[in-house]
Amino acid sequence: MEQSYAVGQAWIYEAPKGFEGSRIIIGAILTFANHQPIICVAVTKAPMSDTSGCVQPLTIPFLPFSKIAFDQTVMTIDRSVQLPEDFISHYTSWKNDLKGLGFINIPFKGLLRSMNDELLKKEKQTTRSVNNITYLNNH
Repeated sequence: MEQSYAVGQAWIYEAPKGFEGSRIIIGAILTFANHQPIICVAVTKAPMSDTSGCVQPLTIPFLPFSKIAFDQTVMTIDRSVQLPEDFISHYTSWKNDLKGLGFINIPFKGLLRSMNDELLKKEKQTTRSVNNITYLNNH
């Protein structure tokens, strides 16, 4: 069944256990003559790993999804809610990016796993050891 999307809608997605209150909120929908729409969202209470590897709720202020990926992400509409305050600044930066309008082609569940894996990998790379001497990477 074709979903009808609108700015301000909050959607339920398959969130991990303990994060069932996380929502994906539509902030903008861009349509094109020769391309599928891009649905720009914010995610509230998203499960993100912190520096110790513990998973904490975090707001992701901006993510651009292809309509196909968004369709594969959301399950049920919840209600209309306010977007996080910093959605507009992130959206504006993305829209003005000289490289073009990049967007995500995988469902949020896969992106979330990838983001958390990447964060943990970066945290593990904050130090390096050579001949039993540990160096902090300060960049």
